[in-house]
This record gives sequence, C-alpha cells and structure tokens, in this order.
Amino acid sequence: MGLKVDLHSHTTASDGATPPRELVRLAKTAGVDVLGVTDHDSVDAVGECLEEAKAVGIRVLPGIEMSSRFEGRDVHVLGLGIDWRAPSLLAVLDGIKARRRERVERICAALRGLGVPLAAEEVFAESKGKSVGRKHVARAVVKKGLAATDGEVFDRWLGKIDLPVHELPPQEAATLIRAHGGIAVLAHPGFFDDDALVERILDAAPSIRGIEVWHRYDSPRKHLRYLDAARRRNLRTTGGSDFHGDVHPHNAGLGAYLTPPDSWKNLENGVVTQ
Repeated sequence: MGLKVDLHSHTTASDGATPPRELVRLAKTAGVDVLGVTDHDSVDAVGECLEEAKAVGIRVLPGIEMSSRFEGRDVHVLGLGIDWRAPSLLAVLDGIKARRRERVERICAALRGLGVPLAAEEVFAESKGKSVGRKHVARAVVKKGLAATDGEVFDRWLGKIDLPVHELPPQEAATLIRAHGGIAVLAHPGFFDDDALVERILDAAPSIRGIEVWHRYDSPRKHLRYLDAARRRNLRTTGGSDFHGDVHPHNAGLGAYLTPPDSWKNLENGVVTQ
C-alpha cells in the first residue's frame, strides 16, 4: 500500500478542536504517513507538530490556509511547505490576527442585532488567544446554551452574517505563500458549486499552482471536474480531510480524503519541509 498523505488539517491554533501534539498522534493512529498542518492564517502549531512527528514517526508538512476574497466570496488558499519561521511571514500574520479579532467584534454586534447576546470577550476566551474565527463564535454560542450544535448556530445566524476577515485577493495570498517557499493550492473548490467561478479565480491568481481535488464534496464524482482543471492548467493536485476534530456533521476524520502517492511525489519535490 502506498503512502497515506493528508494535506489539510487544523488544530487549536485556529478553529480546530485538537491540540497540535494530539493531532499528530491521531494521525499516526489513523495510519497517516504525511500530514499537512494548515491552520487558518496561522503557523503557531507547526513547531509542536514537527516535534511530535519526530517522536511518533510520521512526517508533518508545514502549511497554512490563507483567507482571501474574490467577487464577494471567501476563497481559501492552502500554502504547503511554507517557511513557517520567516519573520516577514509572521509579521503579515500578526496583522491578519488583529483583523480577525476586529471581525469577531463586528460579528458579535451583528448577532446581538439578531437577538443573540454574545460578547466578543466570550469568543476570545473560546479561542484562547489563537487565530480566532467563526467556529469559535459558534462554540461560544453553544456554550451559553443558546443552540445545541455549531451547525445550528451557522444555520440560524452566522450564515446570514457576511463579514470577511479582510479583502486580500487570492493572487496576493498565493504570492505571499510562494514568496515564503510554499506551493499555493486552491482549497476545496467544490464548495463554490460554480465551476465558472473556480475558473475565474484561477485566471485571476496565476500564482496558485495547485488545486485540492480530493475533499468531502457532496458528490463522489465532483473531484473529476478539478482533475480536469488541473490537467488543462498544469496544476498540482492535492487532497485532504480538512480535519477540525469537532462534531460538525460535515467534518471528516483524519485520512478520510488523501493525496494519491503520485500526486504527493510530484508535490514533494517542490516544497520546503523543514
């Protein structure tokens, strides 16, 4: 059997529910050989993950999932093999972290307007000082007993609140990734359910050199669209579980979606891994 390569996962450094070292141990238990750690706008977990990976005998690929905005839609760009210790990258991420906190304050104000009494401080306590996002908002609402699940919070309220983290275009996110040794990959294009939009994103962001083909899409054949796009555009292909470690019904277990060994071999030659 070939290598099991899962190149999309999250920890408590962003909106995952699993601490970094525990994530690596879970990956080992799941039989994953190569794990991409790709927290939202954060590389805070990478160091611990690399240390634990050496201890348990798997490989961790340093990564990130950058937030961006295109035609009024949130677009996520994975950075695989990024130089996670570069001071210039960390400076940019510090600015994004501050804007994420400002966004939470605006989201909480909007929720209060919808009759949901939630203070930003309650969300920050949930994120424990890490890269804060909408999942932390949902968890804080559940903790207050105002909803039963995170999914209910999104369905009833958060889905109606369109407040992006910032207006960084996909090309700028991809350029930042490439400037710091990584390969930029368009994350979960199947979530758009609009193939023409995917093509426009790729046209507007030539620094994106990969596409996440294998993911928890709503159709078992949807990935074939992105394989076709990869072939036409000469893009690298990746796959990953997008593991968050929480109880959301759409989240997959570690190793549930993988990057095939031949795709990994193609990718491996172009990434920084230390």
